[in-house]
Amino acid sequence: MKFELPKPGKAPVAYPHFPTRTCAFVFRALEFFSYEKIASVLGTTAEDIRDLAHAMGVKDEQKSDIWLKKGYITIIRAMWHLLPYEQLLELLEVEADALAVLLREEDFLDIKLKEKPVCERLSWEPLTDADHEALKRVRASMEPLSLDGKAPFDFQYIKPEVVFSGKEVFDTRMIYLFSGLYQKSFDVDSREYCSDELLESYRRVGINGIYTQGVLYMLSEFPFEPSLSQGYEKRLANLKKLTERCDKYGIKVYLYLNEPRSMHKAFFEKYPHMMGHVEDEEHVCMCTSTKEVQDYIKNAVETICRAAPLLGGFFCMAKSENLTNCYSHVHQNGACNCPRCKDRTVGEVIGEYFAAVREGADRVSRDIKVFDYSWDGDDLEARFDVIDHLPERVAVESICEARVPYEIGGVKSTLEDYSLNIIGPGERSLAMWERAKARGLETVAKLQINTTWECSTVPALPVFDKVDKMMSKLVEVGVDHLQLSWTLGGYPSPNLLYACKYFFENADIPQPSDAMQKAGRIFSEAFSNFPSHIRTAYMGPQNAGPATLFYETPTGYDATMTCFAYDDLKGWAGIYPTDVFEDQLKKLCDGWRSGLALIEHDEDRETVCMAKAAYSLFRASLDLTRFVRLRDSGGSQKELYDVVLDEKENAMDMLALMNENPAIGFEAANHYYFSRFGLCEKIINCDYLLKKYSA
Repeated sequence: MKFELPKPGKAPVAYPHFPTRTCAFVFRALEFFSYEKIASVLGTTAEDIRDLAHAMGVKDEQKSDIWLKKGYITIIRAMWHLLPYEQLLELLEVEADALAVLLREEDFLDIKLKEKPVCERLSWEPLTDADHEALKRVRASMEPLSLDGKAPFDFQYIKPEVVFSGKEVFDTRMIYLFSGLYQKSFDVDSREYCSDELLESYRRVGINGIYTQGVLYMLSEFPFEPSLSQGYEKRLANLKKLTERCDKYGIKVYLYLNEPRSMHKAFFEKYPHMMGHVEDEEHVCMCTSTKEVQDYIKNAVETICRAAPLLGGFFCMAKSENLTNCYSHVHQNGACNCPRCKDRTVGEVIGEYFAAVREGADRVSRDIKVFDYSWDGDDLEARFDVIDHLPERVAVESICEARVPYEIGGVKSTLEDYSLNIIGPGERSLAMWERAKARGLETVAKLQINTTWECSTVPALPVFDKVDKMMSKLVEVGVDHLQLSWTLGGYPSPNLLYACKYFFENADIPQPSDAMQKAGRIFSEAFSNFPSHIRTAYMGPQNAGPATLFYETPTGYDATMTCFAYDDLKGWAGIYPTDVFEDQLKKLCDGWRSGLALIEHDEDRETVCMAKAAYSLFRASLDLTRFVRLRDSGGSQKELYDVVLDEKENAMDMLALMNENPAIGFEAANHYYFSRFGLCEKIINCDYLLKKYSA
């Protein structure tokens, strides 16, 4: 069975700051590939590419395959609007089916990218005199920029001296590997993405669990179509090695499961009796109410646990963006179209799934942990129904701040997702944990210690007061386990130092300077102005920040989830009127800037760098919002010029920060959300518009 690539949709966005689309492709590709590789895609010579690179002010070529190994999502995103599939496959060195699997399993990347633009094949053509003239402007933009600094992916981590004593307050303190891969976690040796330095840093701040994605049919033989499992033995061996490496640091490995994976409708021609809820032609549930599917889950979990006996356990999402069980995308009992599950409750269906996972693990060891976490979109009674049907020894997890009411900028709402701005735990989580405890089940708080989608590409937002408040509340509540991050937020940081003093009865931690503590309070207060909303968090420009391009004319594209912000101001603003959205961003920037003034010369250079990078992302959001509002309301050229000029300076500031700390801009499930060349392109984009607006 083959999975299908997203269907091409409408025309791609334009990049007029380059003379041709081929020039745009070459500029972006130069960060990732050699002259020879780029030339092969365009059907020309390496000398032609070298000459074009030099004409654009790029002097060096990429001489390693590190981006193909660790940054392939960054490459895909950069080329999505430039290359047709045929050339994208050539660039990535994969077959169409492999790319389809990657887009499907790499944290639902296909959903984040949305439809593929219809891109014409690019080929090498001699440049015209006008093209050469335009390239002079590109070169002039590039000449003053420095790309010297620490190499991408060269992450370095703090190793603080912390002394813990007394009893553990939280049994499991789990976090996502900051530099971890996702879909390809076990295709390679873990040393390629998880250094001993990272594990040692985690150990020092009290982390005793890390997690990464596991897909059952990639880690065990899929009995219904074994070809999907090709290479699973190697992956199991790599998982075992990772658990052994982590064990030396007192760290357990947990697998994040979204199971069972949905299949194309064609799959069920052979297995019609396993067909469950149908979402569309390409997404049909393998019904967990059938014995065959339950046995598959049990046997696959058992296989994994036997192959990696040091495994800590499984963190399972029964409801998420991935279609899995027949209720995974259904928010009300009885609304699914599965002939078996439609007459059952959500609790019965999901409880049965967890029973299968629990039984598979118990066949190997009863010490293996299983955590139940699902979307908080269901009403509380539905979540109670699930809790009431969970088997013994399944811990109940909830987003700490889920459903917390708030008011920002005069706009009232209730939090729909996790946040570092709005602090929990809320009444919903408290009620779920109380229900779990009444059944004798353990409890898990899911929270963000370092960062959230409110600003995901700064590895740690120095909002220490918010971290302190969050952790002290969880101690009062008495939850058993902590999941301290999503795929973002796994950075060993001073934020974790603030949190880890709550992990045990006693903890002696290094203290920040008085100025840093005061700045942290100011940052926390300023961050309270962030216009929090689920649409803003996922669609807003604050994640790519100053790498988000200015579009002179509307693109017609809606922002996509954690991928492309485009110029979709209404999508960014979510529930906020656009003027309120802009005003809140201004308050945030003004307050944050006052905190920066206190720590310019502080010895904690990493936190200073993180604070500056956060400001750059917030400043970009404000500039981009102002630009779109002015563009669409007939603002003057002078007003547009001033915004673009400020954003050019902002992009240059962020480039300097990325040279200093290559962790900035990186997020495990998106790789580099923005890159140094992406910032350079934004500067080129700004210079192009500055010339227009100064005319």
